[in-house]
Amino acid sequence: MNVVVIGSGVMGPGIAQVFLMGGHRVVMNDIKMEALAEGTKALRNSLNLFVEKGIADLDVEALMGNFQTMTSLEEAVKDADLVIEAVPEVIPIKQQVYENLDRFCPKDTVIVSNTSALPLPEIFPHFRPGNFFVAHFMNPPQIIPLVEIVKNDKTDPEKVAWLRAELERCGKKPIVINQFVKGFLTNRLQTAMAREALYLYEKGIVSLEDLDIANTACIGFKSAWQGTVETMDYIGLDTCAFAYNVIFPDLCNDTTVPAIVGQKVQEGKLGLKTGEGFFKYPEDHEEVQMKRQAGLLEQLKLFNAYLK
Repeated sequence: MNVVVIGSGVMGPGIAQVFLMGGHRVVMNDIKMEALAEGTKALRNSLNLFVEKGIADLDVEALMGNFQTMTSLEEAVKDADLVIEAVPEVIPIKQQVYENLDRFCPKDTVIVSNTSALPLPEIFPHFRPGNFFVAHFMNPPQIIPLVEIVKNDKTDPEKVAWLRAELERCGKKPIVINQFVKGFLTNRLQTAMAREALYLYEKGIVSLEDLDIANTACIGFKSAWQGTVETMDYIGLDTCAFAYNVIFPDLCNDTTVPAIVGQKVQEGKLGLKTGEGFFKYPEDHEEVQMKRQAGLLEQLKLFNAYLK
């Protein structure tokens, strides 16, 4: 299969890796040669890390032989079976990309966007109806198993089933969301947790450090092996009902950005990319990211072993 990834920023190289490791030919397209060079470097480093951590027995050079970069969109997509758009979340940029894809792609090409929140097939209802929908990869896409496939009533169900099967063959765990809701599924769940966490912090109930410990040492620890609904069965639905009656009325229901987040943004403390957010980070961002990836790869090994 010929796969084209448009955009070589944060997500593009990882998405390219998914399909390379699935045995496909991949072209990564970007308007800037420097971005393609950086994306290629990130891709190669990640493949080498997979080998180093024992995730997969890969011939990195052979895989890279199935990978190309191009600045010409017309050349990149002329034989594409699947196109994944991973450009910035700016409507005019996406509109320009889609207009060009409509001109240059074969008529049967499946085109998906990696948007994390935008209902793009509804914003652009006349762009390849049926063949255009959302495939939301999680960051880092080459490691996190989940992919959210988001469709609407105009989406061709056969195309959705085809993409789901292809993603499964690439080792992913795709789910299908049947209609567009803001934030799709995982972002809604994460946002609800973040709202409650920051509410508790702002009330002086718990520190930021202990919030993260509660997540990694309990909620996240269990959730990797047992989902929310299964956990409810495990606890007992009568116990859950009792707890919900007590807790639900006391939960945060704010509809605005938490004050502490707004304050940090105003101060220019945006997180890892500026060296400080809620916490401080060393200047070598790449080292921090590689350490995070190494930890996630260890988790992936356990996850894959559990599925077997």
